[in-house]
Amino acid sequence: MEKDRLRDVLQDTGLTQYEADAYITLLELGSAAATEIADACDVPQARIYDVLRELEAREYVETYEDGNLHARAGDPSEVIADLDDYADTITDASDAVQERWERPTVENHQVSVVRPLSAIYDRSRDAIEDAETELQIALDLEQFYELRDALADAYDRGVHIKLALSPGDNADIEPAELPIDFSGLATEVRYRRLPTPFVVIADRMHIRYAPERSLHPAHEYGVMVNDYSLSRVFDLFFQLGLWETWETVYDDRTESLPAAYTNIRECIDRLVPLIDDGHGVALRVIGVDRASGVEREIIGHVIDLDYVDYHNGLTPLERFIEQATITLDVDGDTLTVGGWGALVEDVEGKRFIIESTA
Repeated sequence: MEKDRLRDVLQDTGLTQYEADAYITLLELGSAAATEIADACDVPQARIYDVLRELEAREYVETYEDGNLHARAGDPSEVIADLDDYADTITDASDAVQERWERPTVENHQVSVVRPLSAIYDRSRDAIEDAETELQIALDLEQFYELRDALADAYDRGVHIKLALSPGDNADIEPAELPIDFSGLATEVRYRRLPTPFVVIADRMHIRYAPERSLHPAHEYGVMVNDYSLSRVFDLFFQLGLWETWETVYDDRTESLPAAYTNIRECIDRLVPLIDDGHGVALRVIGVDRASGVEREIIGHVIDLDYVDYHNGLTPLERFIEQATITLDVDGDTLTVGGWGALVEDVEGKRFIIESTA
């Protein structure tokens, strides 16, 4: 390495220009009087004594008296340690640049396509960690284990979590053989036996998607969507392709109340037999007032259900394109509540809690 370049590197580790010059000169001379060191480099005679003492304080050199002040280069272990720390800093900076390149800022974009595929998994973890109300996730067993801790934290925060799980490389595993206790990790889990794309839908707004695993490099990409309207397309895909028709292997809800739902049709499924049996039902709804766009929480008694009975020979698609509305009596006022993307109701419900029956 050229002397000038070595001096620049030593300055990057914290030495001044004079200290770097003096130290390099001592490395070349071995030992010398302070005045000889100053003559051999660019350090002024008036400054050389202070420079050598600073280098000695850093354990770079040793000074001694031999008629006048002399110095010699010490064991370079301290210098090498500082250079190693500097190298680690440069490596960290390099990694940070790479990471930022792989994980582009998406705050000002509704849709982004990203590579490499690892970027979508990193962004998915962020979405799970930031979720406040609801997560719908499709993933295989390997991906599940990678995100397990983030799912546990989300569940502890009260996030409603639906997992559509596929075996991935463990294709011979039957649902009853899954080596997982999902308690504390998910609200409900369904097992899809076919290969599954990776999907995260967080709070009806943030989408992370990657196609099914493939050996073809062209398929190694991810899609990120931060848009409420577009997210409904992914919700329909999740419900119809990855959720509705597959076997439930875990559900933390019991027959007791209260019981919480984030899907209005699933809530209606629970309400119908209660209403048919003549029970009065108190329902709490957390959602958004459609007129004002303001978050709203209401509690009232169910007085009507407008829905299509999917047990009556309807396909899942027919069920999901038909209206689903719950009408409540709230302190004498009648309010209608819809689900995700409600168009005609007073309130778009995000969470439905069946509180009690009478």
